[in-house]
Amino acid sequence: MNAKQALEQLAQRDGVSVDYVRGMIEQALADAKNNADPEAQAFWKSIPCEGDFPTPEEAITFLAEQL
Repeated sequence: MNAKQALEQLAQRDGVSVDYVRGMIEQALADAKNNADPEAQAFWKSIPCEGDFPTPEEAITFLAEQL
């Protein structure tokens, strides 16, 4: 399963839109990124992303690969 499919599955399971799921994940990522702990900051910097901040899909892919 890829990240897009995971988002779709979550949305369907919870009866919400994919945009809603993406928004909730984006908010969780933003909250976590604001953690001042140096280890947490190092973790965020280790997530490969095309922009300044990982998209939900980039984060899901990275975290799945870590498992």
